[in-house]
Amino acid sequence: MKKSLALLLSVVMILAAVFAMAGCGKEDNTLTCGVTIFEKMNEKDENGNWTGFETEFAEEVGKLIGMDVAFQEIDWGQKYNELNSGAIDCIWNGFTANSEDEGVKRSELVDFSYGYMLNQQCIVVKKEAVANYKTPADLKGKKACVEAGSAGASYAESVTDKENVFAATAQINTFTEVKSGAVDFAVVDILLAKNICGNGDYADLAIVDAIELESEIYAIGFKKGSELTAKVNDAIKTLDANGKLMELAKKYGFENVLKVIETIE
Repeated sequence: MKKSLALLLSVVMILAAVFAMAGCGKEDNTLTCGVTIFEKMNEKDENGNWTGFETEFAEEVGKLIGMDVAFQEIDWGQKYNELNSGAIDCIWNGFTANSEDEGVKRSELVDFSYGYMLNQQCIVVKKEAVANYKTPADLKGKKACVEAGSAGASYAESVTDKENVFAATAQINTFTEVKSGAVDFAVVDILLAKNICGNGDYADLAIVDAIELESEIYAIGFKKGSELTAKVNDAIKTLDANGKLMELAKKYGFENVLKVIETIE
């Protein structure tokens, strides 16, 4: 009887401890950033460590707001699910704020930080085919590859037949599809394309300068109502004022497109 009573008391104490911990909530002081591989922004070095402008930018913000920073590679097409499920705390990876997803403004889906960089989408084709593309009308009927859920995907679907638009899990994969001839063109961020086209394995690819798309603004996306948005905004202003943001931009070659913008729309 005594043994049974002791066992019962042990179970009760364990359960009480569990509920007490649950009541206190999860103490997690880590800012988990959802990213994809984006050259010079978020990528891994030879040791598997994250590096790039946005990587270091996030780490500097973490120092100012008193949080550790971690990077979680995600499927870009699932970014909102990852954010709303709590798997990540923010979307920080060349995230175009002044755009739409399936006809819905992104600003209605997430809370955006201040903008910090200007960008454009661009058309990438094989060098030998550049002269064939002079206006958006020349893209009609052609096969396109885009990153799923990207601003480029929305544009591609507006200029060619929807059934001709094929989705990749990351922008970097779209260049391979163009190179192989599986598609005629890709729609990607020009900041990435300038680092890829004409270099190494992609020496035979080029940007179509004749077709110029609208300017975009990169910002960080947070869950609606998140207290992190205001904290990160304060940190961005500090990093802009003390020159650290420009220092990082120069390190990675983005000084000409760095621009802190408080109002996105």
